[in-house]
Amino acid sequence: MGEKNRNFYRRHSNLCVAMGAILTGVLLLSSRILLAAWRSESMEGIPALLLVGGMFGAFIFYPLALTFWNIWQLVSLRYQEELLKTAKITDLATILWGAVCVVCYQAISDVRMADFTETLVNNEVHAPIATWTIPTIVTIGCVAFWGYLILRFLPLKKLPPLLSVLAMAAMYLGIGLCILFTIQLLGGEFLLAVYPFNLLLIFGKTVRRVCMQHEQARRFSGLAFLLMWPLLGVLTIILILFGQKPDSLIQAWTQTSDWTLSLQKAPPNVLYDEHYLCTVAAGGHPKLVKPLRMGERHGHRIVVNRQLLVANAFEDLLAEKLPGVHRRLRHFYDTWGYPVARHIRSRWTADLIYLLMKPLEYFFVIVLYLFDTAPEDRIAVQYMGGEYDMLQNRQVRSISHPDNL
Repeated sequence: MGEKNRNFYRRHSNLCVAMGAILTGVLLLSSRILLAAWRSESMEGIPALLLVGGMFGAFIFYPLALTFWNIWQLVSLRYQEELLKTAKITDLATILWGAVCVVCYQAISDVRMADFTETLVNNEVHAPIATWTIPTIVTIGCVAFWGYLILRFLPLKKLPPLLSVLAMAAMYLGIGLCILFTIQLLGGEFLLAVYPFNLLLIFGKTVRRVCMQHEQARRFSGLAFLLMWPLLGVLTIILILFGQKPDSLIQAWTQTSDWTLSLQKAPPNVLYDEHYLCTVAAGGHPKLVKPLRMGERHGHRIVVNRQLLVANAFEDLLAEKLPGVHRRLRHFYDTWGYPVARHIRSRWTADLIYLLMKPLEYFFVIVLYLFDTAPEDRIAVQYMGGEYDMLQNRQVRSISHPDNL
């Protein structure tokens, strides 16, 4: 039985690694499942727990398992035909599933594709590379991948020597790019750094396999390193013709903020309170939410737009005229508004909240113009901060200055 299992593992190594990673995620939640069964609790949530455990294994443990699997294949000295086929499948799984994981993690992370000159909000961080250098990075990456495909899937004996050397030189460029990406991302986002590190392992595996299988290729490796520099020069000249700078490859990493190789300092992030819908909506896309100015709230700079000013002015008036009603309304909103607002993590969702709040904004304006002698003055002075807040606190009969809706 043991020999049979070993044979199955040798034939389906990648499948075993994938299933083992997913099973590990599920087993992490097994204690919760067993506890529910022991307490005779409702078992309705068990399928959901299993699904969450499987996703955790697929998106966390499987990438880590692929990393160790790629490292083992890189250092292994046995390059038998069966192992070579296994390594090809590993490469394919790493490239495709790694790309899926990067896209999914990017969607939930605080990394924004914005240069260091742009002011972000809350915990957002700027792009790890200067966005204007993306053509340079993409071009070098594509050339490196082209070299990988040639050396990985075409027999070396059937390739012209110069093409083999060019392909290996292109892969050296990819190795350098992966090293820079890994170093840059380790300064802030470990999970994002896993993908370029694995690509580095894949390139390294390919070069090592070629050198070990073919005696002539060992001489190619040295020539490829020398040819890498002219190849980089040719690519740079072509990119300059399309508007890139001669030192774009260097500035891609240094003209950034928040990362390992960054040399620039970004302006401080603007803070908006994620507890309140109108404040969150003010952080949407500028063309829609139309920010007017910077304001101050609880000692922090925030983005202020017309909707936010109107909402806070309405609450200000309500606290002044009907403090009892204001307190009950405030309690209701703090109870139900916060659970919604705290899940708003993107500008697109903030845009949606802004649009949904539009009818309320119009209602607030009508009330202000009906019951306030100077409604625009009240609207204009919201979130001014400093001495005005102290003066307003003495004029408003509520206990404290009201928060925005």
